[in-house]
Amino acid sequence: MKLKSMFSPVQPMTEVEAKSYMDANPTGSYQLVDVRQPGEYQENHLPGATLVPLSVLTEGGGELDPEMPTIVYCRSGGRSQAAAQYLAGSGFKNVFDIGSNIASWLGIQVTGAYELNLNLVNPDAEFADVWKIAYAMEEGLQRFYLVLEEKESREDYKQLFKRLAGFEEFHKDRLQKGYDLDESTTGDLATFMAENPDLVEAGDLTQMSPMGITSQLTNLIDIFSLGMAIEAHSLDLYTRFSNQAIRPETKKLFQDLADEEKEHLGYLAREMDKYLAS
Repeated sequence: MKLKSMFSPVQPMTEVEAKSYMDANPTGSYQLVDVRQPGEYQENHLPGATLVPLSVLTEGGGELDPEMPTIVYCRSGGRSQAAAQYLAGSGFKNVFDIGSNIASWLGIQVTGAYELNLNLVNPDAEFADVWKIAYAMEEGLQRFYLVLEEKESREDYKQLFKRLAGFEEFHKDRLQKGYDLDESTTGDLATFMAENPDLVEAGDLTQMSPMGITSQLTNLIDIFSLGMAIEAHSLDLYTRFSNQAIRPETKKLFQDLADEEKEHLGYLAREMDKYLAS
């Protein structure tokens, strides 16, 4: 590590400031970097974080953009401070070190290796195919929520599952509209899904048993928490899809979908707060 980078000024960012910044700025306009080890990242990480271990970072790895605002974090603060100082000393213009850390982070966290499910989308996939894959993921998750609604006997629980399924309907409508506007694509995505059910099954990333879930729900907070966890994992996956995408139009599509997941997370958090206050 260069001596200069050890003493480069770094802008501190509190946890509250970091959450506000990421909520207010679109995906792709900043870099959220986890500088821990792969095993730590797999155990839990912030949605949308790029894994670049400190040892890799200081060797020049990670393919980060020095022109883009960069937020770094680690487990307890030591590695993120070193990483932030290194980046600032290496010419990165806006580097922020989250004052708190993953161990005390009060927001949503997700699990899984950085490579998890990235094989579903080829980095250089044809744009028309990417629309279909994204639609299949939303269709699969909507079906999951609808099965939960069907299996549930408590009316207020059923209504909340129906609302969650409605989120995915919104995503599907947005994807169909974008698909229709794209000059390289033709046809109805819903019809395509009906003709290719295997694609929908591959797109359902929940990997959970509806019966097992309904048996564990004791109050509406459990459903809010389930919805927020699923939306957070979708945000994380869409961001990682965007990071690996080669085609600019594909990168933008996944960034837009990630931003919609952010909005849904915020909505669920506000609705849960209302429920708790009632």
